Formats: sequence, structure tokens, C-alpha cells
Amino acid sequence: MSLWEQWRPWIGRQQTLLRELILMLLAMLVVGIYFLEHYSASLEQEREVQLKALAEQTARRAAEALASEDSISINLIGRETVALAPVAGVRFLNPEQVQVGLSGVSDADLLVSVPVALPDGELAGTLTLLGDNSQAPRQNIEAGFVLAVLCVLLLRLAVTLVRERLVPPQEPVAPSATVVNAPAEEPEPVKAAEVAVPSVVPDTPIDLENVLAQLRLSIVNFDAIRQRYTEQAVDEVLADYQRMLRRAAAVYGGQVSQPVGRQATVVFSQQPVSQAAFSALCAGLLFLRVVRLLTPIRKQQGKVPLEFKALMTTDKDADESWSLCLAGVPGRLQVPEVQLASTELDVKALYQPDRAQVAVAGDHKVRLQPVEQLAHRYQVLLRTQAETLVSEEEGGSGPNR
Repeated sequence: MSLWEQWRPWIGRQQTLLRELILMLLAMLVVGIYFLEHYSASLEQEREVQLKALAEQTARRAAEALASEDSISINLIGRETVALAPVAGVRFLNPEQVQVGLSGVSDADLLVSVPVALPDGELAGTLTLLGDNSQAPRQNIEAGFVLAVLCVLLLRLAVTLVRERLVPPQEPVAPSATVVNAPAEEPEPVKAAEVAVPSVVPDTPIDLENVLAQLRLSIVNFDAIRQRYTEQAVDEVLADYQRMLRRAAAVYGGQVSQPVGRQATVVFSQQPVSQAAFSALCAGLLFLRVVRLLTPIRKQQGKVPLEFKALMTTDKDADESWSLCLAGVPGRLQVPEVQLASTELDVKALYQPDRAQVAVAGDHKVRLQPVEQLAHRYQVLLRTQAETLVSEEEGGSGPNR
């Protein structure tokens, strides 16, 4: 499993944290850009003031040399001036504005020109200082700002990780082995995984208009089983698995609308649709796990074991969902790939996108994604619930082989 697939469920649960980090980043960027621009403007003004003062001082020093056109002295003064930090170049012009000396760079964005006058006031020429436009000071501040932003964001993320490590999540509660009735309605998908295994499943009318998700179950090689055993023996086997399905469905508030062996269907009506889909997914995985655990036990007892294909879907087309269920993989629960994201199951279920298969339903094709298991905290609860159901079913009845 790739690193992205390992962290994807956690990232999906941290939507609030991600929004907070994005807002923090935007706020820090706005503040940082404002102060950087203010700093750049202040730095440019400071450089201009320094160049102005240095230009006036250099002009007084170079007045005699410029008046006598002493090129050696002019070049010496120019080199000494360029050696100073704020200066990138020096240009000397005579009164006719003809260049008579140049040191350093010949062009720059920041220019300061001052007249060069002799002590008696006569104009000896013009001195132009070219400022150093190096962005090193700003780049150093930008690098420090970026580092500070990353440290703040990582610190906020670290606080969340440490808090999750030190404070265990309060939602998942280990299910008790005591048998109780399942509540009629679950407020959250997480709460659905906390319900203990019920011993009695009351029959209540099914309102098909309110059904938001359904679980379909088909028996592998069912025609061969019916040919091999008598009708009474098959009915006894189906009754065992029907009992398991009713109990597994009741854990998550589902109702069996079609029994095992007759295009089995379990419907879920919880609001919103993401909760109904998650409840159907949990019920399907729980039932398949119970079936796998009971298979060796039933073989030892000389009873007929069955294997199932399962499909969770939010579509209400019974014919299409049944054809997709038959196209599935034995022992696996599959979900139409587009519904994983639309029902927010992609952050709660573990699966491998490269294992998706394409099935034909009517006049179109559907990509089915087999769900291996749920995220860790949900999977632990399913395991405990399955063990509880198996311990109760070990004494069930069924035909001998």
C-alpha cells in the first residue's frame, strides 16, 4: 500500500484541521507580503539617503582632480568609492557633460547625481553614484519568513498528532458481548459500529421510498447446491444464513427486504445518504466475516457452508444492482467506484483502485471497487462483533452433508 493510501483516511478525517492550516497560511502570506514590501521600500529609501550623503562627500573630495582633469586621481577616488557597500559604480562628467571617469558598473536602477563645485563656487563637473541593487537582504528575510511559516504550520500539525496519541478517540466503544436490541436510528456512521449484536430482530414495515442504500447478496454456485441437496435441506441451510444476515443487518439498523437465496436485499434508511451507505458497507463486511469464520466450523459439523458475493449501492434499480452483485468476486463486497467518493466512503474504507473491475449493467458499464476492509478503528469493532455472532451461531442447526 502506498504512502498516500495509508494517510488518505486520516487526511479525510482532518478536514477541519486542513481548513485551519490553509487559513493560517493565507493570513501569514498576506501579513508577510505586506511587511516585505514595506521593508523593500524602506531599504530603497535608506540606500538613496546614504548614496546622497556619500555623493556629496565624494564630490568635495574629487573637485580639484575633476577641475584639472587628473584622470589618475579621478580613477583612484572612483575605485575607493566603489569599494563602499552602498555603491556599485561611480561616473564623473566634466562641465560639458562628457564622461571623464568611470568605476564599477555603468548602469543601475538607483542613481544619485550631484554637482561638483570648486571652493570658489565654479562648477567642475558632475558626479553620479550608481547604487547597489542587490536583493540579498530581502532574500534573506524571505527565506527566514518561509522557514517561520513552515515551523508554525508543522507545530500546529504536531499538536494535533500528539493530542490524538495522548487522548484516545471517544467515538469508538468496544462492543459488549451482552446481547441487546439495535436502536432504530443511528445519528452517525461511527455510532453504528458501536452497537452490540442483537438477539432479536423485530419485524417492522419497510418504507421503500425512504431507502437510501441497499446491500445485495448472491450465493456462489447456488444452482449446483440446489441440485445436489433436497429442497428441505437447502431451506434449512438458507434459514441458518438468513438468521445470520438478519442479526448482522440489525446491528447497523438495516432491514432484510428479500431473504437469502431469493436475491437477498438489506435496505438502510438512515439520514444522510453517507450514513446509510456506511451502515450498509459495515453490515455487508460483518456478514461476510461471519460467513468466513463459520465455514470451517460448519464443515467440521458436517453442515453445508455457503459463499457469497456482496454489493453495496445507493441506486434503487433492483435489476441493475442484482446484475452487478452477480458480477462480483466471491467473498468480497464491492461498491460502484463513483459512489465511494459521493458517499464519503473513500476516507473510511481501505481498497486498491488497481483492483477495480468493469461490469456491464444494462446498457452501460460500471467500475466496481472491492473493499478489503475498513479503517483500523472500525475494523477492530467489526472483528469483535463477528466473533460474538459466531459464538452464538456455533450451536445453530443445519443439514448434514
